[in-house]
Amino acid sequence: MQQYNFTPGHLWRSPIVRRVLLLLIAIGVIFFFVIRSILNDGVATYAQPDAVFYKNDGRVVMATVITYESGVTISYKSDETYAEGIDVESGKRLWRIDLDAKNSRDQNTGEAALLGQSARYLFFWRNDLYVIDKQTGKVIAQNDHFENLKSKMSREPLSAYYRHDSYTYNDSLQAVLIKGNDGLFYSIDGNTLKTAVINNASEQYFKDRPEPRYDNLVISAYHTDRSTLALLDERDLAALQTNNSIEAALSRLNKPSVRKTLYSYAAGQAAGKWNKINSAVYINGGFLVNPLQNYQQPADSLADNPTFKLLAGNNGYAPISLKNGGLLLAHKASTENTAAILLASIQPNGKKLWEMSTNLADVNLVYQHPDNHKLYLMGQPAGKYVQRMKKMLCIDLTNGSMTTYEIK
Repeated sequence: MQQYNFTPGHLWRSPIVRRVLLLLIAIGVIFFFVIRSILNDGVATYAQPDAVFYKNDGRVVMATVITYESGVTISYKSDETYAEGIDVESGKRLWRIDLDAKNSRDQNTGEAALLGQSARYLFFWRNDLYVIDKQTGKVIAQNDHFENLKSKMSREPLSAYYRHDSYTYNDSLQAVLIKGNDGLFYSIDGNTLKTAVINNASEQYFKDRPEPRYDNLVISAYHTDRSTLALLDERDLAALQTNNSIEAALSRLNKPSVRKTLYSYAAGQAAGKWNKINSAVYINGGFLVNPLQNYQQPADSLADNPTFKLLAGNNGYAPISLKNGGLLLAHKASTENTAAILLASIQPNGKKLWEMSTNLADVNLVYQHPDNHKLYLMGQPAGKYVQRMKKMLCIDLTNGSMTTYEIK
């Protein structure tokens, strides 16, 4: 009787066996990566637009909420939320606080928010109030610190960082304002941390914050004591040249122009003498503003013109000014929603010094360094629908060169 030797060596020399084994290995590798992709779907590290900036030992620090998503399964998403201080120039983390307090449902879930800052402290909220020393990055107080107030402090989880139902920070009052769960209003002094009952508080303090977006970080006109620079199309121009034609301006507001060019108007001139100072066409263009600097429009004949007021639509922020007296003009590369935002350095006479692409489809954070030399931007990448800030852009305003670093 013939005998067969089924040793592993003989099996491997069989072409059929080898093909089956290689196929099984390939299927296993594919299966491994598919499962890992499913488990790690959404893995990301990102910052929030409600960041604030301050100086410490000569460095500019960005304080913000950083979320680390470590993975997701069919029924559970794992993430960790921290308050962090980051050296804005290098991206180096200076301090980090785990925002791990449990909410009213005894769960470590819910969004986090940076309420604001005083001269001494930062105020974060995630199921608890976190008072953090700006210089050391240490937690100074949480709910339990405020003996006569802690039982009245709501622990309902936030649904979004910009929806402050029960907590807010008021810069003019320099205080944390709290809508107590007993129906009364309370305050915590931003520098002494003393608590008080507010007798004249109202719901107006607790309005949702507007989300920073490209559309509300640009304005179409900038007015100074000497002249006005404005992005207009021919119909905008016609509305201005027809004295106080509010009807024309309102029709333009209802159907805003996408393509505009740059015009100038000298202060003190009679109405109607506008000059085109740049032949370029800017798509959805406007002057990029500094959200940390308020804008006071000078009072003259043009500023008082109702048509100009409607067309300008200033949002209260001052346009970013450059050392040469110029402005920073932002516009889109195309009309597509995910098109990149371009920045151009424009002199008051309309001359373009440089232009560069931010590679961002939307801007959610703008910070101009106090020396006016650098601009920091964060937002959504061009060509994608990703609503998270993962990368910091640093732009040299003298030449338009850009460096970046990842939030880690």
